[in-house]
Amino acid sequence: MQNIDKIAIALAGLILVAGFSISALLPDSGGKLSTAIDEANVTIEQRAAEQDLGKRTPPAVEAKVREAFFFQGETVLPEWSFYRRPARLEVFRTEVILPPSLISARISTVGVVRNGDSRTTHHSISGRHAVFERAEIVSCTLEVTSNDGGWEKLQTVPVVSSGAQFELVVGGLEPKSSYKYRLVTRGLSSSSVAFSNGTDLVTSDASGAVLFPPDSVWRVSGAQIGRLDTSGNLVPGRVTMQYSFWNWETNGTKRNTRIITESPDGEGASNLFETGFHLERIQDTADGRYVVLKDAAGKRVYLKNNDTPLPLDPSGWENLDADPAVSAAESSDDEVDPAQDPAAETKADKPPKPRPTGGGLFGGDDR
Repeated sequence: MQNIDKIAIALAGLILVAGFSISALLPDSGGKLSTAIDEANVTIEQRAAEQDLGKRTPPAVEAKVREAFFFQGETVLPEWSFYRRPARLEVFRTEVILPPSLISARISTVGVVRNGDSRTTHHSISGRHAVFERAEIVSCTLEVTSNDGGWEKLQTVPVVSSGAQFELVVGGLEPKSSYKYRLVTRGLSSSSVAFSNGTDLVTSDASGAVLFPPDSVWRVSGAQIGRLDTSGNLVPGRVTMQYSFWNWETNGTKRNTRIITESPDGEGASNLFETGFHLERIQDTADGRYVVLKDAAGKRVYLKNNDTPLPLDPSGWENLDADPAVSAAESSDDEVDPAQDPAAETKADKPPKPRPTGGGLFGGDDR
């Protein structure tokens, strides 16, 4: 019995020694798994750091994410904005997309200006540029028409800002002609909504016709045709002549008037007011009586008797119409929210008042 117990104890010890030896020699699977998990966490953190937005602001992130849902044609998106990383988009504001707005320019005045220093005459045009929102101006052109002819482009006008005041100078025009002006403005939408068809081009109302004055004018009156008297002698024709010119020194009009007698055959006629013209003849036509002047170069001027000449200092034009931009602003201010409009509240019905009797035309009720 004692030998059996000893053998059993020896076998148990041998088994324990073998077990510890085997466990020491076998690899540690749990440790490897723990290490792998740690390495994976490090890798995740590194990749997250690589995809960090850095200094990019949230609105830019929002715009990039929105591009994935609102675009036409092809677009390039960064990886972080759409996939491979859990993301959350928070919208911090509500945006109302409004269409572009473009209200035509307005010409306020057209005046005639004479510059005594340069001895030049020009038209001065003032007004307001187009009023625009969510748009930019592509072009603004001043157009002109003369004596009810067609519209022509005169000059390009820079637009500084919406509704800005302007003053334009137009010279080199034809004297004795009348001119009208207008502004044509074209816009480009800067909103996500485009201009509707035709609304990107607006034209101001035309100004009134304003004369571009000459520097001098003639006027004739009381013209008489030459005739024979009772004795058969020739009584030469005569006419009262008025020559007006713009005096740059005094910045005003100067007039010279004189009665001129017709010379035989127009020979030996005096120089009229140092203009180089002389009276050639007085004649009747189907359109009335005319006085003909002629200079040394053979140039002739035909003056109708008692005709009113053009003024040398004509008045300009002033726009008395309402400004469309002001009208539009007032109409928008007048819009009232129905929820806040007291007139929109439902009023209790009142019982009808009884109609008085006995007040009819014939002493009774007019029913």
